[in-house]
Amino acid sequence: MKRNEMKLAFISDIHANLPALQAVMKDIMQHQPDDIYCLGDLVNFAGWDNEVIDLVKKHGISCVLGNHDEGIGYNKTQFRFSYNSEAQFEFGLQSIKKVNETITEANRRFLRSLPFSIQLQFHFPFYHFRMTLVHGSPVSNEDYVRQSMDDYSLLELLDEANADILVMGHTHIPFKKEIYTEEENRKLYKHIINAGSVGKPKQGDNKPCYVILSIDERFEMANPGTVQAQIHYVEYNTEEVIQHIKELGLPGAYNDFLRTGY
Repeated sequence: MKRNEMKLAFISDIHANLPALQAVMKDIMQHQPDDIYCLGDLVNFAGWDNEVIDLVKKHGISCVLGNHDEGIGYNKTQFRFSYNSEAQFEFGLQSIKKVNETITEANRRFLRSLPFSIQLQFHFPFYHFRMTLVHGSPVSNEDYVRQSMDDYSLLELLDEANADILVMGHTHIPFKKEIYTEEENRKLYKHIINAGSVGKPKQGDNKPCYVILSIDERFEMANPGTVQAQIHYVEYNTEEVIQHIKELGLPGAYNDFLRTGY
């Protein structure tokens, strides 16, 4: 007989890319998750800022505050963002200006209302565990948590978050990592998960991605197999995004990136 499990979907870093979000949401619905969470950066890049926020609201998706959400929410004219060339840097400045001109006040207030983190506690028949959702790290929504970090540093982040499972975005590169540790003479595993990016993926291709986290009802901290994180990739029409950015009067600095992912 098949065991019961809890299934959660995580999306992140949409960056106003409505076609990518629509494709991801269609794919997510096929898995029938118990809940969907967004790990921040709904806005600033592809030009559908209001539409993305409205769709997230429509689906009742709980979100944390990304660094771009914070910048636009507080009407900043400049804030830190990643770029790989002077052309992309100029695009970033023009994009911030455009979003600040077009976002509705209701949606700006929505961005300001987003929490820095979300803490969840789950009680299963045999164990209970804690999950923390952030954009960058438990310390800052501008921090980059990477898979290459050593286990000791990652365990420090888990301790900072008071979490057994830590889920984040911001790097735009998905990963999942099990970390072995011991607490009070108990051998157990903790988990770090990055949901990647819906609207601006950087994993080496241009496919939006998201994570489905499945947790067995017989969850055990000592058994990493009772927590399964699957990274899903989808296809969408990047040319629609490139054309929309052009129609907004923004430069084509990211055209090649949107087509290839690098």
